[in-house]
Amino acid sequence: MPHKIGFVVVSSSGHEDGFSARELMIHAPTVSGWRSPRFCQFPQEIVLQMVERCRIRKLQLLAHQYMISSKIEFYISESLPEYFAPYQAERFRRLGYVSLCDNEKTGCKARELKSVYVDAVGQFLKLIFHQNHVNKYNIYNQVALVAINIIGDPADFSDESNTASREKLIDHYLGHNSEDPALEGTYASSVRTGGESTFGELKGPAVPSSVTLSVLDTSLGQWLPCHLPAVDDNEGTPFQRCLV
Repeated sequence: MPHKIGFVVVSSSGHEDGFSARELMIHAPTVSGWRSPRFCQFPQEIVLQMVERCRIRKLQLLAHQYMISSKIEFYISESLPEYFAPYQAERFRRLGYVSLCDNEKTGCKARELKSVYVDAVGQFLKLIFHQNHVNKYNIYNQVALVAINIIGDPADFSDESNTASREKLIDHYLGHNSEDPALEGTYASSVRTGGESTFGELKGPAVPSSVTLSVLDTSLGQWLPCHLPAVDDNEGTPFQRCLV
């Protein structure tokens, strides 16, 4: 059954003091997450190593309310290059990218929770953050990521004795509760690979009248935006719900 996969941060291209990418390994009500350096060069990137080789089913990204990347690319790999450097792309396979809302409709007060449905096997995940959306609050032209969840299944599950140690690592890095308090005050959107579209309930200080979706164009290797009316049936949480 798919579950949260623990991870460690292998590298990042940089961070503002006090907002290291290692903060992404912690889920708590006071989580701050990662922020790029002020007036940084783009793209910025973060590489994560999962605690086990797994088949990723879904990624959940919690964006900052105003330090928002215009686009995030996803890459996966079985291993790292022998002489690893942040800019190297060897051995990483590109999965695609997703665009983030500029948050103008919410006045940059709500955080977007983006669910990305994938089906890819590996142990290293690379996220590449492109130029920020411009707004009056982001005076240093930064991008940020408040939190990330990786949902998947073990790809090499053959020894049940390893289950306990894996679960301990997951609990250590991500905690027990899937309804993270850090995700309160968010609105949700989602994308799915394979040419299907999904949508999620919108919650938070400002609720737009439509949901931004994305559909993967397999010929282009990118997610294309579309729009549907917002739906609210009062079931689930922003973290859990994603309706097909």
